[in-house]
Amino acid sequence: MNQHEIHTIQDYKLYPSITITMPTHRTSPANKQDVIVLKNLAQQASERLLGEFKKREIKGLLEKLDQMVREVDHRNTLDGLKLFLSAEYAHIFYLPFTLDERVVIQDTFFTRDLVFAMNRTPRYWVLALSEKPTRLYEGTHDSLVEVKEDGFPMVHKGPGGAAALPGGVGAGLPTR
Repeated sequence: MNQHEIHTIQDYKLYPSITITMPTHRTSPANKQDVIVLKNLAQQASERLLGEFKKREIKGLLEKLDQMVREVDHRNTLDGLKLFLSAEYAHIFYLPFTLDERVVIQDTFFTRDLVFAMNRTPRYWVLALSEKPTRLYEGTHDSLVEVKEDGFPMVHKGPGGAAALPGGVGAGLPTR
């Protein structure tokens, strides 16, 4: 998460924009309850939406919500989870501090926790250079998460990477 991402999320103005926040647990067996809590919060969001809209009007949004709930990796969470969902946007954030259980449905996303996280959590990047593949990791405090978007992991497809070097191994090196 960076300032550009937060501004992008804050710029969405579309009703309904759903924000779900909840505390999570980093270890088993405590993290097994997180699955149930998330499903209950998603159900709460669905019921609130069905109270305002006809099912056919929000069918795609409800399917997207169910998909997001299934995509959460409960084995690799931090201390808080935040889901943003609208007809045009969907994103999951794992945060290194505890959040309250909350379902917010407005014309904008509830981003206060993200702003707090960005301003209070030291971040760093680790770039692991390699021929097969080059990886980028984002770190905060004691967590390191691999970036799997924007071209990462990056595989070198030229000579010395996926393709063999011309002339074979050690080509062009003097022999003794």
